[in-house]
Formats: sequence, C-alpha cells, structure tokens
Amino acid sequence: MERHVKEVSDMDFDPDKEGKEGQILCYIHDPDEVIYAAAGLSEFVDDILLTID
Repeated sequence: MERHVKEVSDMDFDPDKEGKEGQILCYIHDPDEVIYAAAGLSEFVDDILLTID
C-alpha cells in the first residue's frame, strides 16, 4: 500500500499575536500537522538554498 503525504506551504497574512505577517507555515497532512517554517519569503528561500547547496 502506497502512502501519499501532502505538504502545502502558505504565507500567513493574518497571524495571531505571536506570529508575524508574511510568515511561512507548512501544513503536512498524514498526520495533520502545522510547522512554522520561516519568518517570511526571503528567509524561506534562503533556507531552501542552504539546504540544496
């Protein structure tokens, strides 16, 4: 049986008190989980580039 995991990244433009507008959140389904990924798009891209470099 093959498992498929769906991951979606979103920019949050309406965060709660502890968040920052524009922060990146990753939603991972199976199991349902929300992960804080970065403070903004620049940090998110920089982290990706560091990972693949």
